[in-house]
Amino acid sequence: FSGYDCDSNPCQNGGFCRNSEGGGYRCECPRGTKGANCEIDALNECDSNPCKHRDAICQDKLGDYACYCPAEWTGKNCEVYDSRFPGGLGYPVQKLRPGKPPLDIDAIDLAYQKEQCVKKGCREKQGDFHCDEECNTYACNFDGNDCSLGINPWRNCTAPIKCWEVFMDGTCNEVCNNPQCLFDGRDCEKKLQPCNPIYDAYCQKHYANGHCDYGCNNAEC
Repeated sequence: FSGYDCDSNPCQNGGFCRNSEGGGYRCECPRGTKGANCEIDALNECDSNPCKHRDAICQDKLGDYACYCPAEWTGKNCEVYDSRFPGGLGYPVQKLRPGKPPLDIDAIDLAYQKEQCVKKGCREKQGDFHCDEECNTYACNFDGNDCSLGINPWRNCTAPIKCWEVFMDGTCNEVCNNPQCLFDGRDCEKKLQPCNPIYDAYCQKHYANGHCDYGCNNAEC
């Protein structure tokens, strides 16, 4: 920093302080920040829904984001299965499993669902012209179409991706968010509203400081 008014180093988050003509100062803020003192995060990385698990909570950070994962799921985006993980802040795969490829959350979930289909005897129930609701899923081949009178529920879905493979996966796929593609299993209705701008900068600055700020005590903040 330079100049008398910059002596208190008012610019935050790496901002550069310059003395203004006629008194005062001006902060040159790094990319992604704004405000008189660069105290506001100008970009919400959580808007792209980076956390893969449907129960994960995304926290916006300056130039980054953090995913808080449910038990048994970790990784930067809560995409890695680990039966020993108690839940909490997800860690990058490279730190958790060096030299090993990440486990695919969708593949694991589909494999689990198929195991349940076997336990429920869904293969034997297919084609009996009776709708067995417990078997009416993609993993169980939709009960042999018994529940849809032989009609594939996605037959009119013209999205460029296979919407049945991302159905109810906790991530909003806009190309599947239409009646023909069954509204992506309502995944697009789960977006959190942005934190109240009145509290946003304050909540980020006072996060995890050991004091409960009721204005920040919500999922959005």
